[in-house]
Amino acid sequence: MNRLVLSAALLTASFFAQAQNYMLNGVEHQTEVLPVAVSNFNGQTLTAAPAGKSRTITLVKTSFSKSLDDYNSLALPELKLGNIIGHPTLGWNDTDYSIPDIVPEIYDGEWVLNDVFYDGDYPVAIYGRAPKTELLPWGQSEKDISRRGRDPHLIMLVDPSKDVKKVYNTSSMTFPPKSRGADIDRQSVSWAVVKDDILYFSIGGLTGFDNGQNEYIVAINTTTDKTLWVSKPKTCNSQNFLIIDNSIVCGYGGTDITDYVNVLNRFTGVQKQHIWVPKAPEWFAIGSDSRLYVTLYDKHISFKINR
Repeated sequence: MNRLVLSAALLTASFFAQAQNYMLNGVEHQTEVLPVAVSNFNGQTLTAAPAGKSRTITLVKTSFSKSLDDYNSLALPELKLGNIIGHPTLGWNDTDYSIPDIVPEIYDGEWVLNDVFYDGDYPVAIYGRAPKTELLPWGQSEKDISRRGRDPHLIMLVDPSKDVKKVYNTSSMTFPPKSRGADIDRQSVSWAVVKDDILYFSIGGLTGFDNGQNEYIVAINTTTDKTLWVSKPKTCNSQNFLIIDNSIVCGYGGTDITDYVNVLNRFTGVQKQHIWVPKAPEWFAIGSDSRLYVTLYDKHISFKINR
């Protein structure tokens, strides 16, 4: 066995060694921890979709709202802000603390639950490191503000049909930043959805660091545990993304960055539409009128969905 293969084998073995049983409400649950293998962080998309899966939706802008001074006034029925479909269940002040019974708050003794996402075939939980206890300048600590895990890197599939819960470890997705010496700008899982046995998740970091190799979407086949594709960097830093038919709709933008809504083929990761918008896209939702609604920084925009 050559050195490269041996190193890979040892790395894989170390991840599998983290598999752990845990008791929750008197029931023992098993987990299987797997690394996320990605060889090219600059985008590793597929050129061909499975038969009949190449056609994606197209979006046509229909309207903008007026600029709004109060962000909370964006809580339209169509957008359901504060309770958007699949919205994390743990608020920063934990006022909306509601999680499935089979999801542990602490996993493997050190990973703390951050969010649970419901916008898929079954719930997906993500875990991060324990909140810091050091006091912030105003006299509170991270733990005083919230008990959510920080820098979430573990993704647990809460599939009710499976006795063993799969846990994907994305902690290998870190890069030396451009201006932080030996520190690492850890990237975090922002949103995660399972659809048709494929786990889709977005990775967010600090825009401008990681040599631009951040803010992208990854697709993993949960049957084989193989990474199917990785989108190009600078594709998705919106709070969520939506799966619509054969497509993923997401957004990218921010200060001093041109803002876009993007449509990808969800089976290949290839970008099919790149639509300019005046402010950074943040939340996506389907309205009761079957249109796509997107919150921007101080307004919202709607799109007609052509299938």
